[in-house]
Amino acid sequence: MIVSKRKIQYTASLRKVSQKATLVACLLGLAGCSTVEIFSPPEVEIKQNWRVDYESSAELANAAWWESFNDPVLNSLIETALQNNNDLMLAAARIDEVAGRYKSQRSNLYPQIGYGANAGGSQRSYEQPLSFPNLGERTNEDYSVGLNIGWELDLWGRLAQANDAARADLMAAEENRQAVIMSLVSAVAVEYIELLNLDKKLHIAVLTLEDRKESVDLFEKKFKGGQISELELAQVRSAYQQAASQIPVIELDVLLQENRLSLLLGKNPGPIERTANIESLTMLELPSGLPADLLVRRPDIRQAVQKLASANARVNIAETQYLPSISLTGLLGYASDNISNLFNGSAGLWEAALGAAGPIFTGGKIEGNEQQAEAVRQQLVFEYKNTVQRALKEVDDGLVTLEKLRVLQKIQARHVTVLEDYVEYAMSRHDAGYSRYMEVLDAQRNLYATQINLAATEKSIFTTLVNIYKAMGGGWVQLADEKYAKPLIQVEPAESSTAVDES
Repeated sequence: MIVSKRKIQYTASLRKVSQKATLVACLLGLAGCSTVEIFSPPEVEIKQNWRVDYESSAELANAAWWESFNDPVLNSLIETALQNNNDLMLAAARIDEVAGRYKSQRSNLYPQIGYGANAGGSQRSYEQPLSFPNLGERTNEDYSVGLNIGWELDLWGRLAQANDAARADLMAAEENRQAVIMSLVSAVAVEYIELLNLDKKLHIAVLTLEDRKESVDLFEKKFKGGQISELELAQVRSAYQQAASQIPVIELDVLLQENRLSLLLGKNPGPIERTANIESLTMLELPSGLPADLLVRRPDIRQAVQKLASANARVNIAETQYLPSISLTGLLGYASDNISNLFNGSAGLWEAALGAAGPIFTGGKIEGNEQQAEAVRQQLVFEYKNTVQRALKEVDDGLVTLEKLRVLQKIQARHVTVLEDYVEYAMSRHDAGYSRYMEVLDAQRNLYATQINLAATEKSIFTTLVNIYKAMGGGWVQLADEKYAKPLIQVEPAESSTAVDES
């Protein structure tokens, strides 16, 4: 049996290709077995209950609590803010940036395939000493077309860790956006309540001024009749001017407050139309929840977890820099010195290579990268713990403050009632000639100051309730996002555990 030399070479080539394919399969199997550390956030000691418990509290953390105020204007303002606020748009743009970075990093897990084509020619000079006619044709042409393939095998989990880090950055950016929504909704509600409170203060000041004007008119008639002295008339006029001076101050506060609210709405400064007053707002019920619920409710805590997960992955990446990078490269295509023969079977070519590269001496570069990555991780550990403790403090502060404000409100309301009687008694005694008008002025000043303080306390109760909802977080953040804000990209669940475990 005669076997041609070409067949022997072809069989040998197949054997080599088979051996290389087997080696590649083994390496791919090893790559599939690379392990990636499962991240879990550090433990933080959390008490089981708040310092103040409210048995009548309701599970409202997952509801659109601002609608419970029963004020359509407030609902409209929050919707406008979620659609137009510049800080929220900035956070959304940040997500797009990080999403692109994540997509780019994720591509490193897959083979990179490219193409190339070349066409060229050359001509040798017969005037050069080494250019002789027997060297071949004076002119040469070269044509080639092919596919380039490159793939880094992730034997040590380096690429997987980098992918996890990029994904954690993306999740942190989304949690940051959720935190912006949480702060934005709360800020609009608080600033709107402050605006209604200023309306009430202005109303109290206007009513006080009207009463003082009536007193001025009355005392001017008495002075003309010789019933009072010029000193008493001056006292009444002074009290009127003092009340009048409060109105432009409050009106200025109203205009500035409208501008602050307009900024949150993403609008130019201007008036805010409103139809309600602070007394018409329905008092919110308290949301319920234990301290541990904050770990899964608050976006800023979840953001801190994702940032820590990213830093943890980068520490693992730094530790693998001592290990070699192993990659597969290949070329498949055609090459010919005649374009008409470029795609003939005889013009086909291929190349395959397995490469490894690793460090021997870096002058401390790898150690420095490790130290830097570990230091960043430690910083984020403390940042995470501080975020949790700050969240616990905010809720506890809110509950304690609300309890004391409600007690203060009842005392101030009784004080206003007493002072109203005091003003009437003082006026009666003055009219009967038993006391000087200074007693009436003192009673009126005390009444005005206490009415303003009561209005401020009522406002503080509403804002404290809003801040408690903000501090507790909850499903209302996602609800506001889905209901009003513009939709964003959806992120698939991660294989590694980078979220806070509700248990």
